[in-house]
Parts: sequence; C-alpha cells; structure tokens
Amino acid sequence: MKFIDYNNMKDFYTVAEVCHLFEMDKKMLKQYAAKYNIQPQEDQYGNWGFRKVLVRKLHNFIYKEQRTAEHSTSENRKRDPWA
Repeated sequence: MKFIDYNNMKDFYTVAEVCHLFEMDKKMLKQYAAKYNIQPQEDQYGNWGFRKVLVRKLHNFIYKEQRTAEHSTSENRKRDPWA
C-alpha cells in the first residue's frame, strides 16, 4: 500500500477513484471493505463511494494488515537458514 497524504484529500471519492488511489481492483476493494465493515455510500449526485474519513480509515486498516504480513514473512526468512 502506497503512502497517501491525508491532508490533501478530497471530501468524497468514488469507488473507481478509491481503486485507483489504493492501486487495486474493485473485487479486492470490496473484500477489504467487507472485512472492515466500511461500506460505500451514495452522495447527493447518485455516485457511490466513500467519504474522506472512511477512505482514511480503510487505508489505515489495509496498510497495517499488509505491513504486518510483510514483517512476519521477513521474520520467517531470518529464522530459516535455507530461505
């Protein structure tokens, strides 16, 4: 997961924009959203997406999950002399 500057975010992101921002497809975004119970909402124009606070929350959950997974993999390599 790449770094996102939370201070310069828009107030609302469509589902497609979040996919682009997180560099993942809709299927993966849907899985993460369901896992963390963060569902898209409809704005006043009929667009489905996420408010800024929800994008930040979802990004934080995914970032921590991927970082933890990456850390545990590198720890296993350090302990395995055959890796």
